[in-house]
Amino acid sequence: MTLTAPGVSIVEADPTQSSGYAEGTGTSDAAAYVSATAALVRAKYPDLTAGQVINRLIKSATLLDHDVKKTPDDEYGYGIIRPYAALTKDIPKGPKQGPLAQSSPSTSTNSGAASDDNDSTSLAKKKKKKSSSGSILLIAGIAAAVVVIGIAIAVIRSRRNGGNGGPGSGGGTPPHGTGYPPQPPTGYQQYPNTPPNQGYPTPPGQSPQHPNPYAQQPPHQGQ
Repeated sequence: MTLTAPGVSIVEADPTQSSGYAEGTGTSDAAAYVSATAALVRAKYPDLTAGQVINRLIKSATLLDHDVKKTPDDEYGYGIIRPYAALTKDIPKGPKQGPLAQSSPSTSTNSGAASDDNDSTSLAKKKKKKSSSGSILLIAGIAAAVVVIGIAIAVIRSRRNGGNGGPGSGGGTPPHGTGYPPQPPTGYQQYPNTPPNQGYPTPPGQSPQHPNPYAQQPPHQGQ
């Protein structure tokens, strides 16, 4: 808490009311008093820094009859703002940073150094943790890739062996009962519309009673 300003039953503009005014309560109303006073001080003393404007606001504040033993008070801060006094009182400019207590350079420097060290240590730990996590993920990814490649090689070999009748099968003869008719031996050619075995010798191993299935039979009469 730095400054106190009125914030209860404040008259404010309200277009929803027939009179154009209403009463409001809250910190928004109090903030308007402080910001307006700061604007007035900056307008009258344009050479003041922001800290020196704060200095005038604090040095011109009042505690009235409130029993405050030490400032800043938890309830009133340095006091209640007084716009007219902030503009007219004879108040030295004060330091550019303002009148609020600042930590000593040695303390702030040491604290900053310690903070930097702590930040550096924390950052190093985070980087180390990220690096370890990244290494574990990389190893897991490589292992998964090896497994996938091994499975792919096994599948390819299995398909090749199955398609060629296995190693040493010599051409992959179709198994019995596959439904495919036997091919005629090399050197024997059957032409369409030719009765079986007309002008050609009977292929080896084929009985005349069982003509070649590739010979086209003439259609039955009356069809």
